[in-house]
Amino acid sequence: MRQIHKNFNIVCLLDTYINFEENIDIQQIFKELDQCEQYIRSISSSNQLILIVSSDFSQELIPEIHQLSQVYSIYIYCHHEQEFNQHWTEQYNKVKGIYYEIDQLIASIKSNEVGIRAITAVDEPLSMSICNVSNDYEQTTSDLDGRFVHSQLLIDCLLRMEPLSTDKNEFISFCLNEYHDNEDMLKIIKEFEDDYSSDRVIWWYTRETFIYRILNKSLRIQNIDLLFTLRFLIRDIEQQLQQHQCSSPITVYRGQLISIEELELLKQSKGKLVSMNSFLSTSLNRNTALVYLNTNINDNTRLQRILFEIDADPCRNDIKPFANISSFSYFPTEDEILMMLGSVFRVNNLYLDEDQIWIMNITLCSDNDHDLKSIVDCMKNQYGSEQTRLLLFGHVLVDMAYFDDAEKYYHRLLKDLSSDDKDICNCYHALGKVTCEKGNYDASLIWLYKSLEIMKQKLKKNHSQIGFIYTSIGEVYQKQGNIKQALESYEKALDIWMKTYDNDKHEYVAWCFNNIANIYVMEKKYSEALEYNKKALEIKEKILPSSHPCLGNTYLNIGNVYYHIGQYDTALKNYELSKKTYEISLTPQHPSIASVLKNIGIIYEVKGDFSEAIKCYKQAYSIRQTCFSLSHPDVIDIKQDIERISNK
Repeated sequence: MRQIHKNFNIVCLLDTYINFEENIDIQQIFKELDQCEQYIRSISSSNQLILIVSSDFSQELIPEIHQLSQVYSIYIYCHHEQEFNQHWTEQYNKVKGIYYEIDQLIASIKSNEVGIRAITAVDEPLSMSICNVSNDYEQTTSDLDGRFVHSQLLIDCLLRMEPLSTDKNEFISFCLNEYHDNEDMLKIIKEFEDDYSSDRVIWWYTRETFIYRILNKSLRIQNIDLLFTLRFLIRDIEQQLQQHQCSSPITVYRGQLISIEELELLKQSKGKLVSMNSFLSTSLNRNTALVYLNTNINDNTRLQRILFEIDADPCRNDIKPFANISSFSYFPTEDEILMMLGSVFRVNNLYLDEDQIWIMNITLCSDNDHDLKSIVDCMKNQYGSEQTRLLLFGHVLVDMAYFDDAEKYYHRLLKDLSSDDKDICNCYHALGKVTCEKGNYDASLIWLYKSLEIMKQKLKKNHSQIGFIYTSIGEVYQKQGNIKQALESYEKALDIWMKTYDNDKHEYVAWCFNNIANIYVMEKKYSEALEYNKKALEIKEKILPSSHPCLGNTYLNIGNVYYHIGQYDTALKNYELSKKTYEISLTPQHPSIASVLKNIGIIYEVKGDFSEAIKCYKQAYSIRQTCFSLSHPDVIDIKQDIERISNK
């Protein structure tokens, strides 16, 4: 879905002083028409505004700015005693009214703000991930399942992390910097600093000030730093929703404007699952959602009207919470149901009604309902439940290919750990792995050997954790082309794990088989490589979910062997299996997807299909330049592939 967040700012052009006090949040006040018009034109269409304009300015300004997409609605304030000639305003449908009393004007805006913020944020795109529940690989929706998996993992991680006493202060510092030139907003931030408590989190969220804007935008664009700081708010909202959970089944509604492209995507989602990557505001009143939906189309042919009809049953096990927040909302008169971030819905039906509104019926699902649950649970288990939460957060970011962010949080943790903390060797190990991903192999080895030294001192000789270190060290040596030391490291890890688990049917053993097979490929021992890869595949197929990324790794490795022995069709078949597995379980910009795209491109190149080859290379390059710096070896490598084939 589009990653655009529309903020609604209130702007005033007034020829007289008005004391708004704290009744409404004003972002800008102008006294000069030219300055106001210039400001309005400078606003991005992704940030819409509500304009309050004095009657004396209105007839000159409104015709100039009415057509601008960033202008959402206009309110005319007439402080003169004489009657205002309003007939000329009838041609401007964004003019919501002419007001002689400031209290009435404010009440009208507040009434409309409810629609804007909660139910009728129709211009504000929903951020959602789609899960294909079909087991047929040919029906997989490219790259959407990976978003689904990792959005669930990120939300789970944020909620599992214990808030720190410094979180609120960090958030306030950010807000003070963000709104340093806005006196009205600074007053509200001060109020938040003095008065916030967890039992008033939804009151603050629904107030439509900096919290609502920053939190929703951070969720939509996945601003990792802000989400980390905001986790105390996310956790507080979840807890308040749980405390006030609806007690009986309900049907709620949300009106929405969506692009034609989004509509086409939703048309293909019947029978599938969608995960909402933000909090979802809905209404118990169908007509309320429809009224605002009908009044906000603004003749934009690029946007389609859709009404979500949502059935939710609180009696189902393991559902995300939802609650009627009317009694503790900033807008207590509104029948608003707020649904938790990460809620998962099944798409039942989508059709166009007689009023040319798309109706989409969806049902709130249990977290146990989706076919990707096995992958999500498996990856959660791999992260472990006992690890320091900041370490866990870094691991999730690595799996999302946010390597710079992960490294930053590992360093943040390292600063907080004492030299004898049990997690310091795990932190060193994590830093070694992430610096390896970033192509800094020398630094990676330094971190890994520091971790190994501590583990040897604190753990038994054949402890499984030491096997992990040897595996990571082997991977670095392999990337450096140091075959001998890579193989020695892998064999040490294999020896430890075979003794630890007393069999050769463990996931870690399969991991070692894959790594040793890679060394055999480098040594051109292809029969041995194929044997070890097939042994790894046999183990993984028995113990891992069918779409686990580790299976994708094995398909990729098997494809590499077949490529080297000249069996290109078999190689391509395995590469395609790898790609489809990755697309289900990894984010679209993950470097593993780039690796398999490069290898598919190589097959097309050797078969003489240069147009398909360069298409794959360019897709791989697009991913790699997103994940890595331009000096990263993998980026340089794929650029050389593109340059080479461009000359053919």
